Amino acid sequence: MDSSRVPELIDNFVAALTAASGLSGVQVVDGPFVTDSAATEWVFVGYDGDPEGEYMTAQTTQEWAGLGAKAKNEAILLTCAVLVRRGTTDVKACRKRTFEIFAEVEAVVRADPSVGMPPPSICSIAEHTFHTEQTDRGIQGRMPFTLTSSTRI
Repeated sequence: MDSSRVPELIDNFVAALTAASGLSGVQVVDGPFVTDSAATEWVFVGYDGDPEGEYMTAQTTQEWAGLGAKAKNEAILLTCAVLVRRGTTDVKACRKRTFEIFAEVEAVVRADPSVGMPPPSICSIAEHTFHTEQTDRGIQGRMPFTLTSSTRI
């Protein structure tokens, strides 16, 4: 029996995003990137895109599903992010593209709200924030978001 579905959720979400035709050309990354990449558009699963951040991947709460059930309900908060870097100072274009990629990520979750998890499981994007950041490589749009999952272990 698994102690948590976090690893399965991460694997499933990475696979679903990688397979999404609307994210063609966007680099989908499991966790923070570990090498310098020439890519300019990413979706991170298990990382908020902030190299100065906490690097928190997921947070869970668990409770018994019922007396004698020998099963637990698990609520997972999975940290993710969309990151778009431009070699220019065109804030509007960067913002527009960041939200376009985020819309494609949302479409993946809407197409399969279980994100491939066994029943009873339901996932959704609960919240997101948008950061416009000026870097030495030009403007950057960073959108951390949380994928929530209610499942049973």
